[in-house]
Amino acid sequence: MKALVLTKITDYFKKRIEEFKQIDWYTDIELLDEVDIVVGGFLTEEQVKKAKKLKAIFVPWTGADKLPWKILKERNIVVSNSHGNGKMVAERAVALSLALMGRVVEYHNDLEKGIWHGFAVGFKEEDYWFSLQNKKVAILGTGVIGKNIAKLLKGFSCYIVGFRNKLEQIGEFDKITNKLDEAVKEAQVVYLALPLTNKTKYIINRELLFNMDGKFLINVGRGELIDESALYEVLEKEILKGFASDVWYNYPSKEREIILPFNYPIHKFKNVVLSPHVGGYTIEGQNGRIDELFKNIKSFLETGKPLTMVDPELMY
Repeated sequence: MKALVLTKITDYFKKRIEEFKQIDWYTDIELLDEVDIVVGGFLTEEQVKKAKKLKAIFVPWTGADKLPWKILKERNIVVSNSHGNGKMVAERAVALSLALMGRVVEYHNDLEKGIWHGFAVGFKEEDYWFSLQNKKVAILGTGVIGKNIAKLLKGFSCYIVGFRNKLEQIGEFDKITNKLDEAVKEAQVVYLALPLTNKTKYIINRELLFNMDGKFLINVGRGELIDESALYEVLEKEILKGFASDVWYNYPSKEREIILPFNYPIHKFKNVVLSPHVGGYTIEGQNGRIDELFKNIKSFLETGKPLTMVDPELMY
């Protein structure tokens, strides 16, 4: 069996490749028409058409939204993804909420200029930061990331509502609902951990955002889950209490390495925390997703099915 790797090969990745002697590994995309397996998350419809022998795509991370799903479904090509860095993404989500609610970045920037807050300058009420303790929380998306956010938040005695399609109770959550408005309505803090699909694109729309008065919103799913222009409006009008995100609308490319991640100047607001899509970018996160990738490949070789498969209708 032949496999084409279209993602960065780290030393650890190379070590794992060497364990799979039953596969011939390649990195030259010109060999696309000869391979049975592709490891990567970015393929065009034309490339899939060229890959006449392609049986499976293994995405070495969670998101599978950059694949040409129409032709993949037509050809019954198996798609697998990896959730091995989910715990770290969850940790990043909670860290972002603590930085946002704790006004850490805002106070850091002020203190660099000699501007103080709190006890040292007269106990001003406007200097209060916001504790995560005992808050009502909504986690939109109850997969690996959502479950691990819930586990971490239990240490803060939060009441946690999970939003998902299927109404089945999950241990880490106090309540599960399949109604988005219900999940968000009572929450003081909302974590967004959904995959990007045709159904979830802009799921946080203008109407919902304008009904999120006084709430904190943290996004570790995908940028386009949120209507960007409406997001800017609710921040400008001080409807949202605060916003933090690790995922965006614009990303660097070889042609343009320096680029702002947004199309509206949300960075001008003090109650916004920015993070450059590094939720899973730890040694543990990177090695974890690679380990899960190879578990999926091993299962595919032995049984014809990976351990984790992406539903072509749901795209996750």
